Amino acid sequence: MTIHNLGSKTTILGLLRNDVVSATGTGSAIDLQGYEGDMAVLLDAEAGGAGITYAVKLTESDTSGGSYTDVTGGAFTTTSANTASLQKIYVNVTNLKRFVKVSITVAGGTGAGAVAVLGLASAKYG
Repeated sequence: MTIHNLGSKTTILGLLRNDVVSATGTGSAIDLQGYEGDMAVLLDAEAGGAGITYAVKLTESDTSGGSYTDVTGGAFTTTSANTASLQKIYVNVTNLKRFVKVSITVAGGTGAGAVAVLGLASAKYG
């Protein structure tokens, strides 16, 4: 997959804004109606402490308050314990439902680390 028109048509989407994460949860719903084509999705996670891992994935729904299901190909590799991680995946916005959320599962004990998930998407009408 490639991303075209990285200039004026590219928008940064804060799928999970930079925050300290210590428990399993989900981000806010992001409306993809105004976007098309491939979207690069970036995960930036700091080491969360001894034994702490993060399993981060995208979920999708037809409505913002609806039932969310996993996006095919929308999961990052689970982070290693007490190790920072910088990863990217690509998804095609055109093939997704209208709304996406980030789901994060924290496992391995107690601790916290900063985690951010950003999307780089092309606006339909730039």
